[in-house]
Amino acid sequence: MSAPMTHDEPQRTTEWKIPDHVPSELVRFLDFRTGLGSCPHQQIAEFHKGPKVFYSPLSHQDRGGEGKGAWVLTRAEDIRKMLQEANLFSSAEPRSFAMGETWKLLPLEVDPPEHAQFRAPLNPLLSPGRINKLEPRMREMAAELVDSIKDRGECEFIRAFGEQMPVRIFLELMGMADDELDKFRNWADMIVHDRTKRGQAMGEVKAFLDEQIAEHRANPRPGTLVSEVLQFKAGDRPYTDEEVMGTVFLLFIGGLDTVVSSLTFHFRYLAEHPEAQKMLREDPSKIPDAVEELFRAFPVVTTGRIVSEDTDMFGVPMKKGDMVAGSTLLSTSDPEEFENPEIIDLERSPNRHNAFSFGPHRCLGSHLARREIQVAIDEWLKRIPEFSLKPGFEPVTLGGGVMGMKELQLVWEPK
Repeated sequence: MSAPMTHDEPQRTTEWKIPDHVPSELVRFLDFRTGLGSCPHQQIAEFHKGPKVFYSPLSHQDRGGEGKGAWVLTRAEDIRKMLQEANLFSSAEPRSFAMGETWKLLPLEVDPPEHAQFRAPLNPLLSPGRINKLEPRMREMAAELVDSIKDRGECEFIRAFGEQMPVRIFLELMGMADDELDKFRNWADMIVHDRTKRGQAMGEVKAFLDEQIAEHRANPRPGTLVSEVLQFKAGDRPYTDEEVMGTVFLLFIGGLDTVVSSLTFHFRYLAEHPEAQKMLREDPSKIPDAVEELFRAFPVVTTGRIVSEDTDMFGVPMKKGDMVAGSTLLSTSDPEEFENPEIIDLERSPNRHNAFSFGPHRCLGSHLARREIQVAIDEWLKRIPEFSLKPGFEPVTLGGGVMGMKELQLVWEPK
């Protein structure tokens, strides 16, 4: 079955192929990569005006490079249900398929009950207690970075600060040097934003991590994530080499992109709203609640699941093997979940957003991400006067599994 061109689709030279079980009236185009404007969150929120579930002929989550489509859920309630029903909506299809291999990212690509034995050893590594101990180092690094640019009166935020602070903190936590940060970020960019280059980048990351793991085996560094993973057990047995790689790979990539993307959208909002800067400068105790609202307003992650058996749970005929996309960009802008979701209220309460997902695969790094952004905003506002977007600058966004921006040009009057 093929679908005709609609206003929701990008230009193309061939017709999209739609599975026979998909009703034609439920076809829309949204792959979270294509046709994004400078305000992707507002753009994607417009899909709340249509059917609560629709089918997109192409998915950014396609792991085999075959142009596979996906069902897109738009309601927070349905997205929660999908994420909690892990046996019906499976995450066990490996992303390593993109490089012709079958090893899994752990614990992301295993389903319950097996998932628990791979998640449990990781929980203490990024616990609130451990993050509390990291905070002084976060503040030290943030202060150093801001002090190095505050007299310039301008910066490209991502290169100067947004990727420097969280990525360097995470690399220290991993027990890795940060002297190849540009290469690491390029790998992350290809894996999460570029479906065509994903396999190549994953192969290069795997080769690099093989060397890192071997180094930590030969010279353990107590207190670093790589050395700690090497001591993990699944039940009563040590992790296999493949399980070590799957865990270290997930930690490495997870630490390179999502916090950077969140920071960039949060600082863009502050740059465009001087009254918000003023409020947080005058009362820094409001920063934690403000960060929660910025996570709600500018979430960055869209995840995919594979249907493990035929179902019509959401009122549509999903078949075994179908992909389903659950996007935080849709769940946190759901008008059935949040009053006036289009309004950014930095004092919103309660604020039960799902920017860090739901269910067994809830983001392992949520405590770290929250604290890093709280610290970043606090230390920046202490040192930089009112800042704004550089005149004439127009943000360009990047889509895929993690929404991001190419750059963020900021200006201010030095003190």
